[in-house]
Amino acid sequence: MVFRRILYGLAIALLPALPPPGAAHAQGRPPELNTQFHRAETAWRSGASMLEAKARIDRVLTALPDDVAALKLRARVLLEMERPAEALRDARRAARLQPEDSEAHLIRCEAARLTGDLGEAGAALDAAARIAGDDPGLHVHLSWNAVLLGRLDEAEAFARIALAAEPDDAAGRYQLARVFILKEQPDAAVTLLADGLRAAVLDPAVVRTDTVLVRVAAHPELQNLLDR
Repeated sequence: MVFRRILYGLAIALLPALPPPGAAHAQGRPPELNTQFHRAETAWRSGASMLEAKARIDRVLTALPDDVAALKLRARVLLEMERPAEALRDARRAARLQPEDSEAHLIRCEAARLTGDLGEAGAALDAAARIAGDDPGLHVHLSWNAVLLGRLDEAEAFARIALAAEPDDAAGRYQLARVFILKEQPDAAVTLLADGLRAAVLDPAVVRTDTVLVRVAAHPELQNLLDR
C-alpha cells in the first residue's frame, strides 16, 4: 500500500504523464458513454471519489466490455480502492486485447505485485519494456516499477535511457538519482542532482521532499544548492 501510494504520488507530481487513457478509443464510444468515461477519469485524477469513478466507468464497460482505455481506467480506480485482484483482471484483459499497449502491461505489473504474484508482475514489466520504444516518459515509469520489484539494475538501465533521450528533462534525472541512492551509490546521485540544480533543471523543493532523494539532501555538495 505504501509503495503504491508512492508510485501514484510520483506519477502525479513528478513522473511524466502517460498518454490520456481514453485518447485512442474515444471515437468508438457513443457521446454519452464518452462523457461517462471522461467524468470517471476526472474523478480518478482528482481523487475526489473513487466510488463515483468506478460507477461511471462500470457503465462504459457494461456497454463496451472490450474498451481497452476503460479497462485500464477501472484497473487504476480499483488499485486506489485497494482491490488489486479485480484490477489485475481488468489489466490482464486490456493487455490481451491490446498487447502492444505498454501502459496496460505496467498496470498489470503493479496489480500483480500487489496481489503477491511477483512472477506475473515481472513478466508484465518485461512485456512493457519490449514495446516501450524510446519514449523517455515511459522509461521513467518502467524504472520505478522495476524499483518496486527490486530489479535495481534494470531500473538504472531504464532511467539512463530516459535521461539520454531527454538530458534536460527533470523526471529522468530525478529517477536515476533515486536508483543510485537505492543501490547505495550516494555520490553518483549527488553528482547527478548537483549538476541538475546548477543548470536550474531540478527543483530544490523536490529534492528536499522526495522520500528517496531526501536521503542525500544533507550532503555538503548539495546544501548550498538546496538553500537557494
